[in-house]
Amino acid sequence: MDVWGYPHELEYRREVGATRVHEYTELVDDMGFVLEHRSERYAGWTLRYGAACAHDFLARKHAKPGSYVVSVFRLFPGVRKHVVTLRMKWPAQPAEIRPTEIAAPGRR
Repeated sequence: MDVWGYPHELEYRREVGATRVHEYTELVDDMGFVLEHRSERYAGWTLRYGAACAHDFLARKHAKPGSYVVSVFRLFPGVRKHVVTLRMKWPAQPAEIRPTEIAAPGRR
């Protein structure tokens, strides 16, 4: 992994009863987690981006269904810094469309 890039580690743990079973660890060089620079929006951005990365990875792995806890860490030389942890259901459910998100007639 390139020390000068954006190395991240994503840990996937599936919840089985009261325990969390470590299923996967993914190492990526991805600057997506550092794109949002406004501090008031950073937490929401890392949560959304982490969920998108997790959906992509679990789909490629044909992961077992269930509830997953996904932790993201930024890797620096000799340091592993926590970025975000999220809980998600897999397979993902289709997003619910809210009435305010429906395009007005004649608009796209």
